[in-house]
Amino acid sequence: MKRIWQSVFVLFFILVFLGNWVFAQETKGPKIVIEGIRHDFGEVKEGEVVTHTFRVLNQGNETLKIIRVKPG
Repeated sequence: MKRIWQSVFVLFFILVFLGNWVFAQETKGPKIVIEGIRHDFGEVKEGEVVTHTFRVLNQGNETLKIIRVKPG
């Protein structure tokens, strides 16, 4: 009888830990990823126009909606 309870106990913990690991790998909803969140223009002369493009990616499994953007 003791052996059965030990087996049930071990099986329970294996299922709990493996179950959490499997479900933790799944991404639900949108997931925003910004490549290179900072950019340094270095020295810029007054009046010179500079530009930089940041790549914004959605690595989730639903539509990513960008509602508001604030420069920092």
